[in-house]
Amino acid sequence: MSDAAFTFKERGEEIDVYWRGRLLGTIVRMTEGSGRRCYRLGADTRKRPRTYRGRLRAAEVLRTIHSLKRQAEKSGWTLEELIVRAWDAKPSTAGYAARG
Repeated sequence: MSDAAFTFKERGEEIDVYWRGRLLGTIVRMTEGSGRRCYRLGADTRKRPRTYRGRLRAAEVLRTIHSLKRQAEKSGWTLEELIVRAWDAKPSTAGYAARG
């Protein structure tokens, strides 16, 4: 997926992410302990949020979440069904975050 598929509108440290003109959500610019720039999802307000290296990777995660949300609303999934399907669609770093 190319960076051109997404539109990014910066608002200070926050960046609104659009896919084909539709707002998917917000990512927030952060800095790792090593000094490397990374991003977290705007909705992830945990003390130690999952971070993504590169705004494109964070945008792809937002797109996956948006897609699951739309499918859940359209299909009338229960909360349990949504969690199971989200677990199947989790990014490969999810196992690392659970151990950390």
